[in-house]
Amino acid sequence: MTYDAIIIGGGLSGLSAAVELTARGKKILLLEQRPFLGGRAYSFVDETTGDVVDNGQHLLMGCYHATRRYLKLIGSDHFATLQPDLHIDFLHPQRGVASLSCPSLPSPLHVLMGLLRMQSLSLRDRLKLLRVGAAVLFHSSTAERRLQNMTVDKWLTSLGQTEFNKKYLWDIIAIGTLNDDPKTVSALLFARVLRAAFAGSREDSSLLVPRVGLSELFVDPAVRFLKSYGADIRTNCGVKTIKADGNTARGVQCEDDTTLTANAYISAVPYYALQPMLQNSGVQMFPQLPRFESSPIVTIHLWLDKPVMDQEFAALLDLRVQWVFNKSKMLARKASQNRQYLSLVISGAAEYVAMEKEQLVAMALEDLCSVFPLAASANVLHSLVVKEKRATFSPTPSVEPLRPLTRTALRNLFLTGDWTDTGLPATIEGAILSGRKAAELVSSYPSGTNS
Repeated sequence: MTYDAIIIGGGLSGLSAAVELTARGKKILLLEQRPFLGGRAYSFVDETTGDVVDNGQHLLMGCYHATRRYLKLIGSDHFATLQPDLHIDFLHPQRGVASLSCPSLPSPLHVLMGLLRMQSLSLRDRLKLLRVGAAVLFHSSTAERRLQNMTVDKWLTSLGQTEFNKKYLWDIIAIGTLNDDPKTVSALLFARVLRAAFAGSREDSSLLVPRVGLSELFVDPAVRFLKSYGADIRTNCGVKTIKADGNTARGVQCEDDTTLTANAYISAVPYYALQPMLQNSGVQMFPQLPRFESSPIVTIHLWLDKPVMDQEFAALLDLRVQWVFNKSKMLARKASQNRQYLSLVISGAAEYVAMEKEQLVAMALEDLCSVFPLAASANVLHSLVVKEKRATFSPTPSVEPLRPLTRTALRNLFLTGDWTDTGLPATIEGAILSGRKAAELVSSYPSGTNS
C-alpha cells in the first residue's frame, strides 16, 4: 500500500490532520500506540454507574473556529450547543454568587456591559476591568512584543487590576485556559485568548457546551469518517523510530520492528515522546524540548444521592477546586430525585496530583459544601478520580519562543500538537488547528518524492 502520509499519534491533532487529508482525497495511515484514539480527550463508560465519563472536562468556546469546522466535517457539531450569550456563575463560600452575564448587544459592547454588571466587584473595580477590555480590543504588534516576557499577573497589574479583580475574575479564567498559575504563565497567550473570545463576533465569547462524552463528540465520528473514505487506522501500534536519510524521512519503525513508508509523515505525539523517536534515528533536532514542563489536571467525579446544584457549570473562587460541571444536566440525563453526577476540576494541579483518591474526594466534597449548602446532607454513591499528570505543557514566557514550527529540518516530516507554535495555549482548538495546518503542508508537498 502506498500512503500519501503516515500520521503518528491518534490524539486530536492527529485526528484533525487525518480528517483534513482524507477530505482532500489523500490516502493516510494513522498509527496510535494505545488501544483507543483521542489522546488526552477521550471518554469511557463507568462500570458502576453506566455513565459516560470524560478523562477531563474541557471548556470550549464559540471562538474555537477550527474545532467547530472539524466537528461539522465529521458530522458531530450538533452534539455541542452554543450559549445564546456568555454566562458564567462565580461562586464564593462567603461572598455568594456573582455572574458574568453578557446582554444581547453587538460585540464588543456585550462583553463590556457584562463586565460592568458584575455586582461582586465595586464600581471602581468594575471600571478598571475596562482597561483590560481596551488592551484586548486595541491589541497591536507592539503590544505583542511587550507581552512576550510578561506573566499574566504582571500584565494585569500593569493594567491597574486590583487583587479583587484578579482573584474574582481574571485568575480563574487564566487558570482555566492556560492550566497553570497566573504568576508564571504567558501574558501574551492570555491576551490572545481574550482577544479571540471578546474581540470577534458576539458568539465567539459564548461557551460551547458538549452534550455527549468527548469520544462521542471528537473521536468516534472521526473514525467513521476516516474509514468511510478508505483511511487506514492501526491502534496498539507504537512507533519506535522515525528513519531518516539526509534531510528526508524514509519510514517509521514500529515497536514490532515492522517498517512503514509514505510520501510524507506527521508527528502528532506529545513533546516528551518525540525526542526518543528521533534519537533512535540519529537525527539531531529540537534540543529545546527538555526545557518544556508539564502541568497536571485532576478531575474528581462524584455521584451524589440527590441534586445539589442547578447550574450546568460554575467557577469556584478561593477554593482548591476551580470548576464544577453538572454532568447530569450537561448530558441531558433524565431528572432524578436521588442522584446527581458532578465533575470537579483542578487545573495546574501540581500540588494535588500526588494525593490519594480518598483525600481528593474529601477535599472536593468540602469545597462543594462551602458553595452548595445541599451538598452537606448528600451522600456519595460513587466516586472516581482521574489524574492527567501530563495534561498540558506549562506555557511560561520563557517556553513560548521555544515552541517548534510545523515544518522541520526533514523536508517531509511535519509536526502537530497543542504544544507546537499554534499561537494559543494547550487547548483543543490549538490541537485541531495544528493538525489542519500540518495537513495543508502535506497536501502541498510533492508526491512521489520519498524515494
